[in-house]
Amino acid sequence: MHQHQPEALIYIAPANYHPANYKPANQPAAAEYRLIADRSQKAGIPFVYLPHLLTDVHFARIMDYHHPYLGTDFLQKNLACSAENPVLVYISAELDQVHPYALSAPSERIPPKQLSKQVDAIFERILSLKAGLSYRIKENSIEFAAVDEPIAVFGVANDNKADFDFEKEAFRLPKNLRKSIEEIEEAGYLRKLIEYLEEIDKKTRKCSRLRITGDHRIYLMDYGMKEVKMSPLPKALFLLFLNHPEGILFKELPAYRAELMNIYKQLSLRENPDEAVESITRMTNPYDNSVNEKCSLIRAAFLKVVADDLAQKYYVTGFRGEPKKILLNRELVIRE
Repeated sequence: MHQHQPEALIYIAPANYHPANYKPANQPAAAEYRLIADRSQKAGIPFVYLPHLLTDVHFARIMDYHHPYLGTDFLQKNLACSAENPVLVYISAELDQVHPYALSAPSERIPPKQLSKQVDAIFERILSLKAGLSYRIKENSIEFAAVDEPIAVFGVANDNKADFDFEKEAFRLPKNLRKSIEEIEEAGYLRKLIEYLEEIDKKTRKCSRLRITGDHRIYLMDYGMKEVKMSPLPKALFLLFLNHPEGILFKELPAYRAELMNIYKQLSLRENPDEAVESITRMTNPYDNSVNEKCSLIRAAFLKVVADDLAQKYYVTGFRGEPKKILLNRELVIRE
């Protein structure tokens, strides 16, 4: 499958033709399918037959990560139902466009010359779109001078170092998680196809309800009941921020030490109370980076299961000098 390609041409067969296991060497194929595949190869555009796409593992991974709210039958409902006549869907991530082209009739009801003429006309329109893109890229290519590095800010008070470092430290991700996300992001035309289908189906991206069980497990209920897993310290900090929708100023963290300790005791069976006290003390110290490290772990826990544009409602965010908070509407929080 050409999952990393910026463009593709998807063939949707008419109702009476499904070459799901088409092998040119030993099986006949519809004339338009063979003709389009040949033209697509000559044009250098990846050609995809719909049933093959629906079984592609990478496509399923993109759906599960970026669009978990759509449900498992969304693609089947929107793509698998064949049209009366063959349909070609040209998708380009670079153009940020989707163009469906329907043939006037299946191959058995149209003379070969007329079929060839129709297909050639479709490819002429596609190549014209691509040529327009190349021209715009050339016109807009401007050389920019090197931008100076930002000037370091001096004289910043050290009594709130955690707040000063928040935007840098709390958004760090482990290397293996960054790599996994990058692999999913390299979706090319696949992301554009799903967005196009969402628009047709009038679907909108939505926040999931957050369920916290009696044993403190965290689930995204409307994203296929995905579990968000964290170790006790970041989970305790997450629950603390969840308790305070108004947000918490990092310089005031010491005032929340007792509450955080009570939450942590419910989560951890740690036998050494001195170590627990030390961990909570560090995490509520505005001079210490521990709170940013735990905020980073909270963010990573959500990014392991859903894309950032969905996850950002659930992890701790905020600007320097302002309260840090979880943006999720608390009406979506369900506690057992």
